[in-house]
Amino acid sequence: MKRVLLFSFLLLSTLSVTAYETVIINYPPEELWKKAYYRKVGDEAILQYVPKGHTHHDWTRSIIVHAYKNAEYPIGVFMANNLARMQKVNPTGKYTYLRIRDNDMIAGRCTKDYNGVQAQCEFFRATRAHEGIISLHYINRNKPEFVREFNKWYEIVKKAKYYNTYYRDERILNKAEYFELW
Repeated sequence: MKRVLLFSFLLLSTLSVTAYETVIINYPPEELWKKAYYRKVGDEAILQYVPKGHTHHDWTRSIIVHAYKNAEYPIGVFMANNLARMQKVNPTGKYTYLRIRDNDMIAGRCTKDYNGVQAQCEFFRATRAHEGIISLHYINRNKPEFVREFNKWYEIVKKAKYYNTYYRDERILNKAEYFELW
C-alpha cells in the first residue's frame, strides 16, 4: 500500500513540474506572423509576434504577450497599473475600456508622436489565466489601417485563448502558433 501511495505522490508531483500553459492567437489567414522575440526569466515570459518580413526592432504591427506566473492581484489593479505606466510614456491619447469583466479586460487608444515615441494605436488586454496573469498588447503604427481593421483585430485580441495542460506531449497546434508561458 505504501508503494502505491508513494508512486501516486511521485506521479502527481511530476505532473505539476511538467505542466505548461500556452496562448493561442488566430491570426488572419491571409497574413503570416512569426515569433520575433521570446524571453523567459523566472516566473515571467515575454513574446513578440510580428508580420513576416518585420523584425523585433523594425515593425509597423506587433503583438506582445507578457505572462506573470503566480500573480494574484486583481485584474483591475493590474490593468490600471499598466495603462498608467503606458500613459506616462505617451500621454497624447486616453485609454477607453472596451471590455470589463472581473478576470478579463480590454482597453484601446490611439496616440500621436510624442517626445521620440512614435504614434500608434493599440489594444491592451489583461486576463487571468490558470496559473497567473497574461497581457496581450496589439500595436499598429498605421492609424488609418488600425481604424479600418478595428473590428477584426479587436475580435482577434478578444478571442485569444489560454490553454493549460499537465501533459507535455499534448500539443494541439503547430509550435509556430503558440509558446510556453511557464
